[in-house]
Amino acid sequence: MEIDKLFSKLKTDLKNQIEKNNLSGTTIDVTCRALSAKEAIGTPDHDDYPIIKGKEVMIEAVFKDVAGQAFTDDFKDASFPVEKLMGIDVSKTAERAIFIAGLNAVYRYLGSCEKTVHCRNEEPLQCAENLITLGDFKGKKILLAGMQPRFLEYLVKYNDVRVLDLDLDNINQTRFGVRIEPASNTCDGIEWCDLIFATGSTIVNGTITDFLDQGKPVIFFGVTISAASTILNLNTYCHCGH
Repeated sequence: MEIDKLFSKLKTDLKNQIEKNNLSGTTIDVTCRALSAKEAIGTPDHDDYPIIKGKEVMIEAVFKDVAGQAFTDDFKDASFPVEKLMGIDVSKTAERAIFIAGLNAVYRYLGSCEKTVHCRNEEPLQCAENLITLGDFKGKKILLAGMQPRFLEYLVKYNDVRVLDLDLDNINQTRFGVRIEPASNTCDGIEWCDLIFATGSTIVNGTITDFLDQGKPVIFFGVTISAASTILNLNTYCHCGH
């Protein structure tokens, strides 16, 4: 599925939900802003998360006092009526971030999805620790799309792991014994692996379609993809999200 068709499907479902729940014509705003690292993730014991390093920010949309978030490396603040979400030009990362955060907020308000607010403090570590207790993928070759340091730290104890990342400062660096590879190695990595763990922020940066319909099971992690995963029927993992 191409990225424009994927977002068209999300917008169609949003339009139907707005009409079904009589939200059309309301003056309720979706308001988006960038959170500070402390607001988004608190004060975890580790300082190697992309948001703490300043490589990403967390956009938060608030709809009727309900929050939805999305990770992005490009953003802008915005405030508009809920129906304007469907008119956002999602050809650019900043606009996709606003749309996805707004989608998360609206669907969380409607009770159509859960875990739209990022975990904080010690919870990212707890999330990684819980991941390895799932057990059904131990011993498999894992492709980690998006450098999530705690996931990598725990996955390498039980699996062969390759990591892809978009952050140029990470490329060719070795973390927990694994060399981080560029996104240009995506096809090779998918062919090699048994299972893909991909950050949900791929739906914001536009690379999500690289991992769909590839004949390999995919699990998307994090709060960013919460509402979209419900609409698109995607497998997700977000143990400690709120």
